[in-house]
Amino acid sequence: MKKENTSLFSNLFGAKKSPAPDPGKSTQVVISSYSQPHVLQQKMKEERLTHGETVTVNISPVRLESDQGRMTMYFCPMKNIEVLATINNGDGGSLPAQATVEGLSVPEDLKPGLYKLKNVVLSSNGTLQVKATSKTVWENA
Repeated sequence: MKKENTSLFSNLFGAKKSPAPDPGKSTQVVISSYSQPHVLQQKMKEERLTHGETVTVNISPVRLESDQGRMTMYFCPMKNIEVLATINNGDGGSLPAQATVEGLSVPEDLKPGLYKLKNVVLSSNGTLQVKATSKTVWENA
């Protein structure tokens, strides 16, 4: 039989021991109205990316903040976009102002802070879309 350590106070007041994070679990990454997608748009313009273009990139740095069981990503500290490969050329049109993220998650034990987001697909058709790939990783910035 497995013995569990509990204190008198946890028994009296019903406090429960929180389980250790499971290294296999992940937390969904989202953006909010405060994520400053205009910074992402500006950095894309600096790289001469246009509407309809799809590229594989590294984005650095982005800020992650914990928010009710999710991680919210902010573009405000971003310094650069490193284009790794062009998947589709753009049509030369203006970049959209709104952004979305798709399929991004972080290990549950990852702490809030600044990170380099590597190997994501960045697209600009209707919205600025940041999509995870099988090679997407988060590195400390």
